[in-house]
Amino acid sequence: MALEIEAKIRVADLKPIADRLISLKAVLKGTVREEDIYFDNGAVELIKKDCGLRLRKRLSDTQPPQIILTYKGPRQESAFKSRPEYQVRLDDAETMVTIFQSLDFRESLKIQKTRQIWRLDDCEICLDEVTLLGLFVEVEGASDIAVHTVLAKLGLNPADHVSEGYARMMAARLNLGK
Repeated sequence: MALEIEAKIRVADLKPIADRLISLKAVLKGTVREEDIYFDNGAVELIKKDCGLRLRKRLSDTQPPQIILTYKGPRQESAFKSRPEYQVRLDDAETMVTIFQSLDFRESLKIQKTRQIWRLDDCEICLDEVTLLGLFVEVEGASDIAVHTVLAKLGLNPADHVSEGYARMMAARLNLGK
């Protein structure tokens, strides 16, 4: 089972974090534009189970476009956000959407963001500018300790961790399901 362990911190400005990453000799993997499309059935069973089904379209100036299908299972006990996560790369987003629609899954939410992806120690750090939501730093690693260590190096307080994912935040922002 793949397990996602991540901390998400809302910030007022991404530049000081990028500067800190540079001073720590973190590796910049690139900047991408992502469009995440979430799917659920008419009974919103995935949301009720605290799960997610996402089709991500990733565009980069330096790499070919990517399409990634992700299933996120229910949250696990952890200091940060932790849940099973399974991903597979696809080469045809439109056909996948047609398959979902044939199974009575519909687009429930769309999120757009610009993301700078960095690597420090054993963690991936994403500096995100999310349309309608703001600026965030995500630190993802193999353990709570790894995530906590990188947060400390970046001068970020683990107590400021936002436990909701972008999908929940966007649904609340758009007053969906109310």
